[in-house]
Amino acid sequence: MIFLISACALFLLIALIRTRSRLATSESQNLRLQQDSEALITRFEEGHQREIKRLLDALPYAFFSINAQGKIIRLNQNAHEIFGERNILNRSIRQVFFDAPIVEEIEKVLNSPGKRIQQLSFPADSAFSKKSNKKESHWELALHPVSIERDSIEVQVMMRDISANIETDQIRQDFVANASHELRTPLAIISGYLENLTEEDGLSNEAIAKKMLTVMERHVVRINHIVEEMLLISKLESAKAAPLKISTFSLADCLNDIIERLELVIEKQKAQVLNRAPALQMSGDLFYWTQILFNLIENALKQNTQSPVTILITADQKESGMIEIKVSDNGIGIPSSDLPFIFKRFFRVEKHHSRNQVKGTGLGLSIVKRAVEAHGGQISARSTPGLETTFVIKAPQPPICDSPLSP
Repeated sequence: MIFLISACALFLLIALIRTRSRLATSESQNLRLQQDSEALITRFEEGHQREIKRLLDALPYAFFSINAQGKIIRLNQNAHEIFGERNILNRSIRQVFFDAPIVEEIEKVLNSPGKRIQQLSFPADSAFSKKSNKKESHWELALHPVSIERDSIEVQVMMRDISANIETDQIRQDFVANASHELRTPLAIISGYLENLTEEDGLSNEAIAKKMLTVMERHVVRINHIVEEMLLISKLESAKAAPLKISTFSLADCLNDIIERLELVIEKQKAQVLNRAPALQMSGDLFYWTQILFNLIENALKQNTQSPVTILITADQKESGMIEIKVSDNGIGIPSSDLPFIFKRFFRVEKHHSRNQVKGTGLGLSIVKRAVEAHGGQISARSTPGLETTFVIKAPQPPICDSPLSP
């Protein structure tokens, strides 16, 4: 009997040990299973965050996500680049955005959820104006409130830099105004003189009639010049532009012809044009090289009507096969803030020249740049106002034959 009881007790002890062992194994398996599940969830969340980041970085615009407390909780690479080295994640919008208008727009959506699209302008010293060459920038803001949880919202902000569009629109408006003014003045003079000449006895005074016709002829030439400039820039920028007509010509002869054409203006302004270019033979389209050099010399004369100016033209054939042409003057100069823009279509500098009203459409230097580039060359400008302004052309010799005038 005692033996039977002992055997039962031993059997129960073994069963208890086995049960505890199985329970310990089960707990270990459960713990391992829990750890594996947590690791899987972590990997999934990390992969999800990487995918979100990849998608946000693919956006062409700056993106910010702002929570209900006004903190930036997510942004993309374009947004990072605006602020450079600054760490703006998890910071308040008032700590990040030093420009009050954008803070006000975000707070409006946080306080009263609703989609908003606004255009904002930022001063030259703003973080948003880093790429605007020290000028104010213009951005379009699209603000979208998104409900993430039941009682919470995020404001997603996308910012698109529209400075180039605004500048282009302004340039177009300026061009229309400039071209209208440039055409209206000579047309009004011609119309008035024609009215006088067609009146009874309008041609009886031969001296006065001849003077009127001379003035009319001068203004017709002016109108033709404006129209030719517009047609020329259109041709240079056309996708179907004709190839260059390559020929060999003398640079000195080309310059002498240009100086002769401008002789009356040079004498009237008591200016000096010094042709110091050696007798180089150039290969290129003579028509376009004439336009390039004519516009540079005429531009120096037009910008310096108030006092005599000296214009110096030099040229040098480099061993590399490049030719370098310099057109310099000692006139009023170009403000440093305007230098990056002088080759843009319709850009004019005269608004910075106090009372000096410079006539023209603002196409001359744009034509020069396009024509130089069509020959495979480059043009640059440097200026010290009141001392010297120099345009430097570097072009290969000979250029690629039949090179198209690509836009």
